[in-house]
Amino acid sequence: MVNLAYPTAPAEVIEQLSVSNFVDRLRDPEISQLVRLARHKTISEALAQALEIEAAKQASRGQTKFLQKLTNEQETENSTNKRRPIRCWTCGVEGHVKSRCPQPPTEQNQGNAN
Repeated sequence: MVNLAYPTAPAEVIEQLSVSNFVDRLRDPEISQLVRLARHKTISEALAQALEIEAAKQASRGQTKFLQKLTNEQETENSTNKRRPIRCWTCGVEGHVKSRCPQPPTEQNQGNAN
């Protein structure tokens, strides 16, 4: 399109206008800024860098989604895997342990302690 707009312009000018137009039309402002700062001389270089940045961003997004999913799964697992209630070995009632059992030990249990 630049060739049609400026048919008599030197090749370097046409290439620079192509790069500038390409960078201006990039949808992602971050990619546009990075490619613009690189000051590429050819459209091929600008395109290659834009594609490289986009691929890196997509890989990062995938990694972030994976980490979020992993974190969510761990939170769900932690909330559903609550500890079992404490149960006394002497009387079998939940809420206390053998050493704090309010019921007096039976003769059979006393014999096991010795």
